Amino acid sequence: MIRLIALILSFAGMLCILSGFSKDTTSTESSRNTTGEISFKNRIMPIVRRECLPCHAEDSFNPSDLSLDSRELLMSGGRHGAPVVPGKSGESVLFQKLGPNPPFGDRMPLDPKKKRGERSLKSLSQEEIDLIGRWIDQGAKNN
Repeated sequence: MIRLIALILSFAGMLCILSGFSKDTTSTESSRNTTGEISFKNRIMPIVRRECLPCHAEDSFNPSDLSLDSRELLMSGGRHGAPVVPGKSGESVLFQKLGPNPPFGDRMPLDPKKKRGERSLKSLSQEEIDLIGRWIDQGAKNN
């Protein structure tokens, strides 16, 4: 009888431990989403709407003539050509412009409170920049 109770308690303890690991792994995995396919519609476009469309909307004037209202407009590019090289974030101007030393012009996104020519201190979080880079590396799909 004592062995049976010990066995049941041992089994219950193992279940608690395993379920705890399962929850931690799942929550960490879903918050980072480092292995799954990144959805343009659900993960990238919300960042673009919030941070890029104030200047890069189709009906807004911007010196680059780059409109980011849709993936199709983003992929067609502007004055500097196509900003995304699918599968190659390091060669994509969109990704390079998010970093501290863009190949030309200012780092994006610009702070709308700054005057032209002033340095923008606004930037995306490193997690958002990494997410955009991974989306590009995954082929910049329209998903």
